[in-house]
Amino acid sequence: MNRYAVPMRPGGLREMKKSQTRQLIADTAASLFRARGFDDVTVDEIAAVAQVSKKTVFNHFPTKEDLVFYRADEREAMSLAAVRERAPGVSILDSFRQLCLSQTRLVAGIRRDQAHPRGFFDLVNANPSLQRKMYEVNAHLVSTLAEAVAAEAEADPDDPIPSIVASTLIGAQRALYRRLRERVAAGGDDETVERAHHDDVRRVFDRLRDGLGDYPPR
Repeated sequence: MNRYAVPMRPGGLREMKKSQTRQLIADTAASLFRARGFDDVTVDEIAAVAQVSKKTVFNHFPTKEDLVFYRADEREAMSLAAVRERAPGVSILDSFRQLCLSQTRLVAGIRRDQAHPRGFFDLVNANPSLQRKMYEVNAHLVSTLAEAVAAEAEADPDDPIPSIVASTLIGAQRALYRRLRERVAAGGDDETVERAHHDDVRRVFDRLRDGLGDYPPR
């Protein structure tokens, strides 16, 4: 045993095991969905392949659709951090600009997803229940972000501007990610894709700057 190692707290170990189990279930589901499609895979089968109980699957993912959108919590956390944890003097707009610039870190994952006959968007586009779930995920994200923006701006409860700001930022984020996927699918090398994406981000956020650049005032 390394005498310099810092012992892990019991709570920390439990959280690590929960995270590992969640990832195992999500990875198992993704593999099965890619192989056979969403409708032809059951939760019972996912549990059996992951070697966990069906109850454990539902403890981590309340619905079967949540297994496809397992990264939604991560996306929400990053979006909220762009509002709540930005450096002093940095606007929400510029914080989201940086968040969108960092989308290029996803290029390798996009390439892997597009190499499969049933990638994430293929699954969603082929299934109405997943399309509804995507709408719910995005609506929840906009609502949660609007609350964070309103708190930062100390806006009145009936002020519509935080919701408009949140919708605009999430809309820009989604559109830029969609364009990034299109560039990857077109076959460009990483450097070319990254350079073009950075130009897209610059043009989009420069357009938004005059309207949102100083909101909320600090």
